[in-house]
Amino acid sequence: MAYAEKVYKVKNGKKTKQFTWRACYKKPDGSKGTEPGFPTKKLAEDWGEQQEASMRAGSWIDPAKAMTKFGEWVDIWKKASTPRPGTVTRRRHLLDQLLLPEFRHTPLAEVNNVFTVKSWANKASKPVGRHDPSTVSQARSLLSTILSGAEDAGYIAANKLYGRRITVGADHTDDEEEVWAQPDEAFRLYERLGGVHGLMVLTDCYLGLRWGELAGLHRDNCLLRREDRIDGKPFVRHVLRIDPKVGSLHEDEFELDEERLARWQAAEDARLVQCRAKGWKANRRKVPKAVVELYLGPPKNKYSAREVDIPPFLARLLEEHIEAWPHEHPFSTPGGQFWRRGNFASKHLRPAADGREAYAGAKGHKPRAEWKPVLEGFTMRGARHTADTWMKDDGVDRALRFLTMGWVPKDIEGTYEHVTPEMRKHRLDRLEARWERGKRVALEAAS
Repeated sequence: MAYAEKVYKVKNGKKTKQFTWRACYKKPDGSKGTEPGFPTKKLAEDWGEQQEASMRAGSWIDPAKAMTKFGEWVDIWKKASTPRPGTVTRRRHLLDQLLLPEFRHTPLAEVNNVFTVKSWANKASKPVGRHDPSTVSQARSLLSTILSGAEDAGYIAANKLYGRRITVGADHTDDEEEVWAQPDEAFRLYERLGGVHGLMVLTDCYLGLRWGELAGLHRDNCLLRREDRIDGKPFVRHVLRIDPKVGSLHEDEFELDEERLARWQAAEDARLVQCRAKGWKANRRKVPKAVVELYLGPPKNKYSAREVDIPPFLARLLEEHIEAWPHEHPFSTPGGQFWRRGNFASKHLRPAADGREAYAGAKGHKPRAEWKPVLEGFTMRGARHTADTWMKDDGVDRALRFLTMGWVPKDIEGTYEHVTPEMRKHRLDRLEARWERGKRVALEAAS
């Protein structure tokens, strides 16, 4: 049973008549637990009894664990998590630049406070601080993830940041709606870009793949034949398959270890040799702290490894493209290299969607016509939004929407619902109708 002890204050090495009360209680392992600083005996006893009641209920958190320094807990948490290499690099930057300088020596119990985090976020963000609000928002999100780990490990009772929206500075980017396309706008972008670039945008609008799934798709996973039966009659469809092991292209930043440094030095040597062979003046570049690498790996989660049904019109376009395409990955660059997301956007999607000025041409550069805007602000992420919006508008069943988009079914309905051939046919029929309608509207507007 909990009890209280007097704790006398000491002045100049001598015990005085002034005292406070210390709560004493029995820990689950049988050892004695204490908590000092109570002004009355009853408050100390009540606190100790609350601890023992929590132990009996199985919800007790050792106060000593809650006083663990944030920096110490981060070291424990990092050893227990295995994120992707690029995620490790991003987390290290946010920890070193924002979180650890502020909270390294602060107990978890004090970090786990919404007011404390709000104050830190506002102090760290421009114009008061030196960090962009979006960067501080990323750090705040990481802080919540770390505190959730502390909750799971029994260091704190609950992560008080979980589910709490904390606005950072004047950053309202999360409130901006993603730009999505109507069928005629998707057709106009397809026509304007042409070739593999136009087909990439069109495919994403109708299938809703993530960028890495689209750019990393292998030709062996395209147009796979699947046969179901509806009312006893065969129903044939074609799918794109997202491979569970190498179904997504990842673009991550890696710090330069010895192996990567050697590769960078070799590539730099080769670049200098080429430049000098052409008579160009070239200086050796400074060794970067990190390099960005493209590589194939697993998709986002186990639900992302899936098959996506292709409407008939798109299956025909993909078949024609793949037959003429000499590379393993149908949505690679014309030279067969993997696309970098930013390069595709800046060189192709941004001018097509936002418009561009006419260019008369110069030596070594072809002239180009003016492009009026088609859909300003449209992105490849917006294409994924487009696919889901169309399915919702077409009344596609939720089970098939989640399967198509590669989402995690988190509720009981998602556990028990299943996709039927009739659902698949309904979605494909409606997408085929959207294609015909969008093409007709776009062509009529152009004539």
